[in-house]
Amino acid sequence: AIRESANKRVLLGAQLAREDLQSGFTTVRNVGHSGIDGDTALRDAINAGRVPGPRILAAGRKITSSGSYVQSLNPALAESIVQQEFLQINNPDQARQAVRANLFYNVDLIKVAIDDDLSAAEMTTIVEEAHRQHLKVAVHVFTAPNIQIAIEAGVDSIEHGNGVTDEQLKTMRNKGIFFDFTPTFYRGRITKALESTIVMSPAFRSELTDSDEKSRQRYNNLVQRVLKSGVKFAAGSDMCWFVPGKTRGQASASVFPSLHDAGIGSLDVIRAITCNAAEMLGWQD
Repeated sequence: AIRESANKRVLLGAQLAREDLQSGFTTVRNVGHSGIDGDTALRDAINAGRVPGPRILAAGRKITSSGSYVQSLNPALAESIVQQEFLQINNPDQARQAVRANLFYNVDLIKVAIDDDLSAAEMTTIVEEAHRQHLKVAVHVFTAPNIQIAIEAGVDSIEHGNGVTDEQLKTMRNKGIFFDFTPTFYRGRITKALESTIVMSPAFRSELTDSDEKSRQRYNNLVQRVLKSGVKFAAGSDMCWFVPGKTRGQASASVFPSLHDAGIGSLDVIRAITCNAAEMLGWQD
């Protein structure tokens, strides 16, 4: 959607919201890649009855350190994209300003993407400012060192969290920090997505198949460790592409059986995407 015009993104957002609602999603949390105010504008339009869709908690633009989460973009071309999708920071003062910049658009939460360039002081400042404004902080993070930064800063939820350690899960449990499973890439979904868009050589297909199996084993292990730890957990679709033959709502719903495959009981899968998720969002009442 980043490649489309702002007008096309408005229409696309309305379509995807309708498709989510038609698939039974009554509340969604949007945590990035909606332009400067695309998700807040769609939320307000739904609340006003202008378009059909679920209730939306909108995060606005992601906060990240300069050159990290988007470092693969060509610098000569990246600026216009970066300004639409991210608030980049280089020090604690800019971190506080980034939270306030999102507040101008009346966001419902703050989303941060942590890579190795974001400091503990910057993360702490983001959390302090967001909590001062009664906003929760969700953090996209994968590696144990960066997960530790998020935990020590007092964030509200860890998104993805593939590299989390058992000790970190224990600390998260004690602090009441949610672990948000995002099983989008489980069950060979990367391979299936690529199969519909490119012609793969036998060698490349074999590499992907091996990668899928290793991913499955890692994910199963992660799920079991989270369950054993007693940490609060929820689940999100992390759906960010089109799946041939499925609406966005159908595609989002299709990822959650992965949790059951990985060892979570059926009732707990339902809880993860309903009452647990509601508590993570602060909407349990």
